Amino acid sequence: MTNPTDMSEPGPGYIVDAENAAEMARLTRQARVLSEHLGLFPAQLNVAQCQHILDIGCGPGEWALEVIQRFPGSQITGIDISELMVRYARYVVESQRISNVQFQVMDARQPLAFPDASFDLVNARFIIGFMPTSAWPQLLRECFRVLRPGGILCSCEPESFGTTTSPSFTRYNLLMTQAMRLAGQCFTPEGELYGISAVQPRLLREAGFQDIQQEALVINYSTGMPAHRATYDNLKTFMKLLQPLLVRSGLTTQENIDLLYTRTLEEMEADDFCAAGFFYRVWGEKPE
Repeated sequence: MTNPTDMSEPGPGYIVDAENAAEMARLTRQARVLSEHLGLFPAQLNVAQCQHILDIGCGPGEWALEVIQRFPGSQITGIDISELMVRYARYVVESQRISNVQFQVMDARQPLAFPDASFDLVNARFIIGFMPTSAWPQLLRECFRVLRPGGILCSCEPESFGTTTSPSFTRYNLLMTQAMRLAGQCFTPEGELYGISAVQPRLLREAGFQDIQQEALVINYSTGMPAHRATYDNLKTFMKLLQPLLVRSGLTTQENIDLLYTRTLEEMEADDFCAAGFFYRVWGEKPE
């Protein structure tokens, strides 16, 4: 095995190939699982009053499409760095003749190309995969800028693949976190967790948000639980797409990661496999 490589310079991108059709299909399935088990928004938010909504890191547009079905009077704009994802999302809304949802290619790590006070709600779900820790303060300041007074920023992020009884899965989880750390995308100095839940309230406060609230969320995807099969399928694809990053980072070899991948899938299908994924949601308001 080669020595671990610091990949934090130049600026890191998405941890898997964002222009990959398999990743696009995976993100669609993942969005459905997350919305089913975590909900689209915190229960406390009155989204019906949010006329203009921005979705950061929209991927193939699944979240935006679910929201517009529930709140058909809204205007939703989704942005993503992937041309493939945006092209597909545009095709879906055009084929379904949905006129109040639009998608744009845009890098959320750069200043957002929207005027001040453009949106009532900004949503960011699972964007840690392309966000270096150094870019979070600027993004949150940009979210604050494009929100109208009284507008809400809502963020939902994972802390890891989750806690499981699978030794191989645990090892895979640690490798991913180490690779993200080398890419400058972890707030923790060591361990399996990304640390986003510890720092986000402070980052929101420093960006100017008030009335900051947070909640911990869990998806149990043990064998026999409703989320098991969908999460297994999601992780099966994601862990495969993640392999180039793990090898490139010097944390493992292709031969070793192939073996670990096979063992992980076998252990995840065992009758006694137990697992829980932990997620963190935080939201805050721009002062009136």
